[in-house]
Amino acid sequence: MSLQRWLGIDFSGNHLEWRAGCTTSNVWVADVRRGGDLLRIHDVRPVQELAGSGAPFDRLVALLSGADYDAAGIDAPFSVPDSFVRHVGGHAALLALVGTSPVVGRPFVTGSQMVALVSADAPPLERRKPMRAIDDFWASKRVNVRSPVWTGARAGAPMTAACLTLLHRAGRPMWPWSSAGPGLLVEAFPAAQLETWGLPHVKYDGRSRAAKEVRETILEGLSRRLHVGGWEAKLLQSADALDSVLCAFAAVAVTTRKVTLPEPENIETEGWVAVHPA
Repeated sequence: MSLQRWLGIDFSGNHLEWRAGCTTSNVWVADVRRGGDLLRIHDVRPVQELAGSGAPFDRLVALLSGADYDAAGIDAPFSVPDSFVRHVGGHAALLALVGTSPVVGRPFVTGSQMVALVSADAPPLERRKPMRAIDDFWASKRVNVRSPVWTGARAGAPMTAACLTLLHRAGRPMWPWSSAGPGLLVEAFPAAQLETWGLPHVKYDGRSRAAKEVRETILEGLSRRLHVGGWEAKLLQSADALDSVLCAFAAVAVTTRKVTLPEPENIETEGWVAVHPA
């Protein structure tokens, strides 16, 4: 039975953004629900403000584990390139390997540690920025994509390490490996969602007037797709809050069967990104 509730999570691989005392965190959680025929924003908040008394990462794990939602869209890689997944013995083995690796003073391993685990070799890798099929797909559409195992400048590996740990600990089914809900986890990509809708997908983060004007354009397009209500000021103030709402649309798309899923040979190892077409 559908709960008519979807979550969106704008994510980070920087462990400092997950500290309980961080007041400028870029990890945000949106709660979108259906009211009649309309989607409505029910709540948008940084991960530090989630209910519970544990560390913020633990509170997010508890929220997702509870499965009190149809699906949750998360802006982070759910896997790594096919050859790495096969090297460790499959996707479930990948999650267990990264998610159970010991850490001290942080909730997940570093990006470099994750790459060493999945490649049996310390970075840098022979091929500098290996991509999944989905990463190549969006790069071909001129959307900025990071390799999920890149450890250099603007690294994607830390985000992957954090997400694989979250997926393992939450223990929920994941799309496209499963379509079972409630509590289905879905890989989201706000820039891809914006490009699909014909909205700007770059230069909307920051405090500059130009960035705010881009957020205003995005919010105008978003407002045609759900009822923003009293959350407009928060979404205009923070690109991360805005991205969390965009992530929720990936969750909605999967549970309402609006995603057209191609079938590359490696989808069972690499996964895919969901975007809402309308």
